[in-house]
Amino acid sequence: MTERVKNRPLNKRKLLRKTLFTAAMALVFGLIACVTFLALEPIVESWLYPQEAMDKVEIPQDTQEMLPEDMLVHEDSMLEQTEEVINTLKNEMQMNPATYQELYESIYVLTKDMEPSMVTVTSVTQDVDWLNDPYESKGQTTGFLLADNNRELMILVMTKELKSGEELRVTFVDGAQAQASIKGRDEETGLAVLAVQKEDMADVTLEAIEFISLGRTLGISLMGKPVIALGRPLGNQNSVVFGMITSEDAVLSLTDANYKLMTTDIYGSTEATGLLVDMNGQVVGIINQSFNNKTSPNLISAIEITELKAVLQRMSNGLKNSCLGIKGTDVPSEIVESQKVPQGAYVTGIVMDSPAMAAGIQSGDVIVEMGDTQIRSFKDYTEAVRKKNPGETIEMVVMRQGQQAYREVKLEVVVGELN
Repeated sequence: MTERVKNRPLNKRKLLRKTLFTAAMALVFGLIACVTFLALEPIVESWLYPQEAMDKVEIPQDTQEMLPEDMLVHEDSMLEQTEEVINTLKNEMQMNPATYQELYESIYVLTKDMEPSMVTVTSVTQDVDWLNDPYESKGQTTGFLLADNNRELMILVMTKELKSGEELRVTFVDGAQAQASIKGRDEETGLAVLAVQKEDMADVTLEAIEFISLGRTLGISLMGKPVIALGRPLGNQNSVVFGMITSEDAVLSLTDANYKLMTTDIYGSTEATGLLVDMNGQVVGIINQSFNNKTSPNLISAIEITELKAVLQRMSNGLKNSCLGIKGTDVPSEIVESQKVPQGAYVTGIVMDSPAMAAGIQSGDVIVEMGDTQIRSFKDYTEAVRKKNPGETIEMVVMRQGQQAYREVKLEVVVGELN
């Protein structure tokens, strides 16, 4: 007798169930592994390749005007320096062609010292021609190294040189190149700040560059001071022109802020951009030809640097520009006394469809309080707005003229974003 063991018949349904179970478990395992990797990858990467913490960019603000006694000391000092220069010219120098050459060469040396702070920004736009063949169009402008937050370099440029969708390449003083992105922009002043990742740059380049030094213009008269226009004052790249400041009384009334506009005797391009630098190598103004008088469109003008420092700081930190949509001025002290107008920020105009218009603020109102802040001037109002972020609500107190006298009106304004 022969015994034969017969295999149990294959249960296809059970095999299919096991196969599906194994596949499901593999899928679950894969998902868990994927989620775990995504969650731990930043931690492991930061442990293996630690990065410098990103610091907040701080640009010192000129918040205190010079006292009258300080102004007298400053004027006396300038008078003494002027007399000393005149005596030197009379007694020790003979004004001849060689002297003028030496004078201009010494000024040009200062411009060479600024070169490590200057970069070339190339904007590259991809397009197609009539035959549908791709090509690149390029434009160049001069930028200036503004600040460093440990991870990025901030570069100051004009917004009109930038267009959306462009690739931005920055060339530094040693010829090294890096990609840049827009950190912040302000259409009111025509300025923008670009960011370049420091990890994309070689150490030799980081050692070669320098940052511009922002001067002080608040409470100091710049009339007659010699200045150098750097950047593109003549419309072409890296041009340099010398001259002096001829006026500084014009006031630009822009949205939520007023700026002082300086003019010079420098003849340049109507499309000029760049900086005005004093003889100490400090920036006193940012060239902007948009507000030039029609009778002198080619004379170089610039917005004084003091009022722009807060704008540059917000852009360097990637903060959005807050906006209420008010144009205004100070109430002169003699008007406060003679016409009994409240002291504060006098509203001269409201931007259409702005948060101020939506809240019911009117031309002729005098803003006296914003939250817990007392408003004594339009500068106080500007600083209060810049401390807020879009979306925040501000409780405001304005004085509105009635038939007999000014009356108090309380309003709530939702801060908007300046486009």
